[in-house]
Amino acid sequence: MKPENRQPAPEGREKIAAMDRNRSRYHGWWVVLCSFTIALYGWGFGFYGLSLYLVALHRAWGWSPAEISSAISFYYIAGAFLVMQVGDVIHRHGARTVVLAGSALMALGVAGLTVVHELWQLYLAVAIMIPGWAAMGGGAINTIIAQWFNRRRGWAASLALNGATSAGLVFAPAFAWAIDTLGFARACAAAIVVMMLTLWPLAAIVLRPRRADEHDAGDETVPHAEAGAGMSRAALLRQPRYLTMVGAFSLGLLAQISFIAHQVAFLEPTLGLQAAGWAVSAGSLAALVGRLSVGLFIDRIDRRGASAVILCVQVVSMVALLSSTSAFGLYLGCILFGFGVGNLITLPGLIVQQEFPRRDFARAVSLNVAITQLVAATGPSIIGLLHDLSGDYRTSLIACLVLEVAAAALVLVRPGPAPIDEEPIAAET
Repeated sequence: MKPENRQPAPEGREKIAAMDRNRSRYHGWWVVLCSFTIALYGWGFGFYGLSLYLVALHRAWGWSPAEISSAISFYYIAGAFLVMQVGDVIHRHGARTVVLAGSALMALGVAGLTVVHELWQLYLAVAIMIPGWAAMGGGAINTIIAQWFNRRRGWAASLALNGATSAGLVFAPAFAWAIDTLGFARACAAAIVVMMLTLWPLAAIVLRPRRADEHDAGDETVPHAEAGAGMSRAALLRQPRYLTMVGAFSLGLLAQISFIAHQVAFLEPTLGLQAAGWAVSAGSLAALVGRLSVGLFIDRIDRRGASAVILCVQVVSMVALLSSTSAFGLYLGCILFGFGVGNLITLPGLIVQQEFPRRDFARAVSLNVAITQLVAATGPSIIGLLHDLSGDYRTSLIACLVLEVAAAALVLVRPGPAPIDEEPIAAET
């Protein structure tokens, strides 16, 4: 006799249907959209905009690039210490408060750049921007996404952090056009107004706390942070697994930021300035494609292994750039290099998710971002010095290649067990 196929009672069917509707409308995807917008303006004003401010201030006041660059170095170095705190601050005060306050300070600092007329005032304006960079950067966005996603965190983080890539593709060219057309002060005012009209209402509405009954489809255990204080920053830095991860991404980002800072200068003698600009754009587009492509499967594979593969792709790109004098080879090298650019920002948080307790996620990610930012800030100067000593960029590119090889090897080192008191969040199989 065949077993009877029982159908759920009417009230059971209604409950299942309601759960399906809730999952299909999961609020976390609105958080991803908001995080994308945060990254767009955060990197637009706080990263890509820096080179535009340098040009505008040099034209306006005649300050040397070295004088203005010293303020930018101060911005990165001082900012790293605030980035260390941002995860804890978001947990304490909420993402909405942090993002709204941080973006307001970013807007105020950018507005201040338009009225400075003494060098010390430039430092003051940059200091006001620093909390904005911390509140709108990688540490903040990883923390916000982690509050809403567990199983599909890699895909969600990839989508959100594509806002950073879009800042280079869309925001920076539009901002540059506005500065050239409207003037520096009017362009900054217009960009700030656009941010106020788009980001602030979205953040005010979307960045609410997650309710206990909200979870992503197919993920029944998207937990809030575990109770307890978790590991201190000093304790994290005593964890061998954490050190190999931070060390690997510090080396990788040191090579990456160094090359990006000198990319146009390296390409221009062979390609010309306009074609060099197109090569940079091709690399930025490759970064967008690379982050989306990796995001599709990163939740199902080992994240350290994926990081090593991506770093090896950048090693191949350095080989292509060193061995080619043709336009095709140089474009190919830039595209391969771009493929890994965005992923080196996304992957550390996903490794932390696999290997550390949930209560330590925000602190571990923020500390990693701060350390890698401090290390990477030294890169452009080092590569410039190598160029001046050798007379060309060949030695500089070899140095970047060596750093990436070392990073790919180091990220695969997993000394000791994962330092957690429960099963790690395993990659989906």
